[in-house]
This record gives sequence, structure tokens and C-alpha cells, in this order.
Amino acid sequence: MKTAIVYASVHHGNTKKIIDEIAKTNDVELIDATQTVEKDLSEGFYARDLIRSDRSS
Repeated sequence: MKTAIVYASVHHGNTKKIIDEIAKTNDVELIDATQTVEKDLSEGFYARDLIRSDRSS
């Protein structure tokens, strides 16, 4: 199984820095949600956890 991390780093780039560190030691595909319109994750990816951070509330 493959692992993909979908992230959005829109303010100061801190999320991107953390995701880059995770990717250094793990076999993951990084998907920038602010740049990617569509991505097929139907083949070989495992949906394990979904974490959503909504600071607008």
C-alpha cells in the first residue's frame, strides 16, 4: 500500500515544513491541496486517518 498526505500550507509555511520532515523518513506521496485540482487515489492508497484543521470556526 502507498501512503499519501494531502496538506494545505497557506500562511507561514509551517505545515509544509512539518510535512517535508515526515516525508524524509517515510515513503509517502505529498499532495498540496492548494495546487492540486484532481488526484486519483483509487489504486494502491490506504485511507487511514483524515485530520481536518478548520481555524475559521
